[in-house]
Amino acid sequence: MIDISARIRKLRKEHNLKQQQIADYLGISQQSYSHYEQDKRELPVRHIVKIAAFYNVSSDYLLGTSPCRTGEFDLTTNYIQDIPLKNILLVLNKLNRHNRLELVRFLTFLENSNET
Repeated sequence: MIDISARIRKLRKEHNLKQQQIADYLGISQQSYSHYEQDKRELPVRHIVKIAAFYNVSSDYLLGTSPCRTGEFDLTTNYIQDIPLKNILLVLNKLNRHNRLELVRFLTFLENSNET
């Protein structure tokens, strides 16, 4: 699982930003922000909220409890063991209509049996 330090570093690099720019936004020193990215210090909740708003992602995504950013699905994220969602969808697409319906029935059965 990717931790928060890796996610904030990845987001910053995706947006071609410097640590100083994010530190300025948070009202902290570049060194303090660097410690968050290096996982040397725990990122306070107030900063998690501001960073999530800045990058337009959910705090769940930053915390690693959700593989999805706000409003999008990352089809390369591993959802079932080491299988990315993209691969699962490709296999589903290859099934004929009858087998897809059977799979949906089976998933519904599993979901219902899980509730009891």
